[in-house]
Amino acid sequence: MKSMKDHSRKLVVTGPYNAGKSTFVRALCGDSVSIDAQGTTVVMDYGQRKYQELDVALFGTPGQSRFNFMIEIVSKDADGFILIVDSSLPESWPYAVSILDEVVKIGDKPCVVAANKQDLDNAYPPEEVRNRMGVKYPVVGTIAIKGWNVEKVLDALMEGLEG
Repeated sequence: MKSMKDHSRKLVVTGPYNAGKSTFVRALCGDSVSIDAQGTTVVMDYGQRKYQELDVALFGTPGQSRFNFMIEIVSKDADGFILIVDSSLPESWPYAVSILDEVVKIGDKPCVVAANKQDLDNAYPPEEVRNRMGVKYPVVGTIAIKGWNVEKVLDALMEGLEG
């Protein structure tokens, strides 16, 4: 008999403040819930959806460093991670890499980086984001507010879970 875990996946969406995590979860799940105060996530975002035959739950973490303890809590038993970065704000990338380092300590799981806000004039292309951040994971350009390429990020992560 298959366990419930065989039919579901827990994915964590994390990244720096104002990178677009809540918007990304909403773009993938439609009716997501965000626990926030004064317009910023303080506990988590949550959304669920189907992906092929799987039930997928997405948990978004707060982006401010004072809430970093939530990353470990939300990441318990996660199957994979989506790191959202603002591709127009390279000064936030070192913090994004430090979040990634913490996530890897929790469990070396598949990860995809979403280089969000590709519609901004000063956005760096995904390959340059990858090179400048020095990450080994796939980087996909997104515009979460428009839903552009958010499915592509999910596809890339799900492929990583299978392989």
